[in-house]
Amino acid sequence: MKKLQSLITVVFVLIFSTVIAIPDTTHIWYHDDPTATGNMGISLTEAYQFAADKNLKANEVVVAVIDSGIDTAHVDLIGNLWVNKGEIPHNGVDDDKNGYVDDIHGWNFLGNEDGYCVEGETLEQTRIYREYKKRFAGKSKKEIAKEEKQDFKEWLAIKKEFEKERLSAQNALKNITLGLKAYDNSVEMIQKYLKKEEFTREEVESIKSEDERLQAAISFYLFPFGSEMSREDLVSAKEYYEEQVNKRLNVNYNPRKPVDDDVTNINDSLFGNNILYPEGSNHGTGVSGILGAVRGNGIGLDGIAPNVKIMMIRVVPGGDEYDKDVALAIRYAVKMGAKIINCSFGKDYSPNKNFVDEAVRYAAVNDVLIVHASGNDGRNIDKGRNFPTKYLDNPAITADNWIEVGASDKKEGLNLAAEFSNYGKEVDIFAPGVDIFSTNVKSKFGFSDGTSDAAPVVSGVAALLLSYFPELSAIELKSYIMQSGTDKSDVIVYLPNDYGKKKKTKFGKLSASGKIVNAYSALKLVYESQQALRE
Repeated sequence: MKKLQSLITVVFVLIFSTVIAIPDTTHIWYHDDPTATGNMGISLTEAYQFAADKNLKANEVVVAVIDSGIDTAHVDLIGNLWVNKGEIPHNGVDDDKNGYVDDIHGWNFLGNEDGYCVEGETLEQTRIYREYKKRFAGKSKKEIAKEEKQDFKEWLAIKKEFEKERLSAQNALKNITLGLKAYDNSVEMIQKYLKKEEFTREEVESIKSEDERLQAAISFYLFPFGSEMSREDLVSAKEYYEEQVNKRLNVNYNPRKPVDDDVTNINDSLFGNNILYPEGSNHGTGVSGILGAVRGNGIGLDGIAPNVKIMMIRVVPGGDEYDKDVALAIRYAVKMGAKIINCSFGKDYSPNKNFVDEAVRYAAVNDVLIVHASGNDGRNIDKGRNFPTKYLDNPAITADNWIEVGASDKKEGLNLAAEFSNYGKEVDIFAPGVDIFSTNVKSKFGFSDGTSDAAPVVSGVAALLLSYFPELSAIELKSYIMQSGTDKSDVIVYLPNDYGKKKKTKFGKLSASGKIVNAYSALKLVYESQQALRE
């Protein structure tokens, strides 16, 4: 039961947000100043006041969001969408000769020219398992040629891991399905006892009965699987595990085929379409709003960056992204003028890592900053298996134009590091990633948790700095952000994802800086440094 509950917890982090109606006056805690409010926010109001006091002018900055798509008609985003001025909209012609037809606001690498869009993909380990299975299934070690022994060893390891994960997902789906049925049966029994269709939780809690079946129904209704899950939560969990079983961990599922490209050939690059708002666009819409929702319009929220244009590049399919797509997306972003690239995605395996490495080098040469979410597994990523990564091969170097971001919670104290956040010295800095309010599809708004939220907070701060100081290089941007964060390195916190053991450590051991990003401190530091250079 504890294992199932921990799986359910992971589900709610991965399900990006809850769509709700929000008044225009919603308080955005992650914009707060820590000293003034006690919330460990980024001091955004103070940053804008500083900019006003110094008469700083906000120049336009293009931020590429490599993600799942975006609601291009969202009332709080439409004014900040990047527009490709080299294209004549909807004329079916590649006017700017970049190989992509009508890429007005970006490009979708998960589709074809007939309008097909990939919705839901397998995990990378599923794809690797599938390929190895063709070569090695049913073979013993003695039957393997010498040149294939390393691949065979990898096959045995991934076979064990994949089949264990698939079985776990199948069992979770079975349990959640039974739980949903039990919940509905409990509701029916309670309705009969109370003789009414609608009832409150308080009414259920006040029921006094010796009927053991009714007692069991009440207990499960109030605390399904020992939690306070609602029916909507159970339905969401069921949908998640259906995706796991039917798509992500299904070796017979291959939605890529209609795209009709060779995923192992980086030069096969002219595919996709300009559909940026397919069904699964909620994640990318939320990420975009955090860093770039229109400021000052009295709707929803103000994005972090002052004068931003959002370029959406779709490569995140609701499963693991392909290395080739990520590489092509980075190259597209750089070529089309983005100076910051937000990457709120990740996976455990990277069979074509060299494609991404070369794209990161290309971004570095062209002075483009990449901001990447560290992931939501609650693990130390210094031990590996966290892709894409700033650690490049052939030659082995660390990309200086890369910021890896962990997620922090609202308050200083034991829970400062979000329970789900990955950590380690590979993580550069933390940023708010819990109860993050942002945009959702259909011009709605909602809350979400995840390093997917923390990364665009950092991207937004980077865009803010670059807007006021466009001469800054990608390396300088990273340096200023790292130097100026709110230092909490000595704060004692719970180690993320300790499964109830409550193991404690110093916050400073969870990242290279021991800091949480701060917009005001960063802007002030840049301003003072630039002033000193001029004197």
